[in-house]
Amino acid sequence: MLTATYSLVAIANEQSSMRRTLHNLHQSIRNFWSSHHSINMEHIEAAFRTLSEFDTHYRHRKVEQYLIPAIRQVTNEADPLLEELDALSAVGGRLLRAVAEELKSALGSGGARISEVCISLDQYCRKLLSRFAKEEAELFPIAHRVFSVEEWFCIAEKFLSVDGQTYGGRLYSQPAPLLVSRTEKRLAAH
Repeated sequence: MLTATYSLVAIANEQSSMRRTLHNLHQSIRNFWSSHHSINMEHIEAAFRTLSEFDTHYRHRKVEQYLIPAIRQVTNEADPLLEELDALSAVGGRLLRAVAEELKSALGSGGARISEVCISLDQYCRKLLSRFAKEEAELFPIAHRVFSVEEWFCIAEKFLSVDGQTYGGRLYSQPAPLLVSRTEKRLAAH
């Protein structure tokens, strides 16, 4: 049962870090959006780049890479929930792509529709925060219930393997604090 405990703690730590980072990014976006008169393209582009970087890390979480595929293998019980989680992620991805297109067209036309871009960035954050909440409230309890000791051992083994890898020169399992400090620096500079 120690491997199940390790896996659950690893998931909870990663989840907490990612959720906290997203919450801070969301707050930063909302703060500069509320002072709409002082927003410029650099603010928008910095927020978009930071959320894009976050999205990359988010899609490579242990939950995405290992836990969800393992759940799919052992039970159909979570299928409706997994479809809902996938839909939230898909909407988030579409929102980021829409912002990217808006920013591209803004470069050619002299300005983005700042309000629309801010709304899309805000919605992206809300969708992912909603997904994190659903994972914590619904997905993790299912995983805790359906995995055997052997399955938890396999998951823990994969987690331990990932914990030693690096991603872009940073420890893969801990990208979130680096994102927050970089975001705060970018947004504070503007």
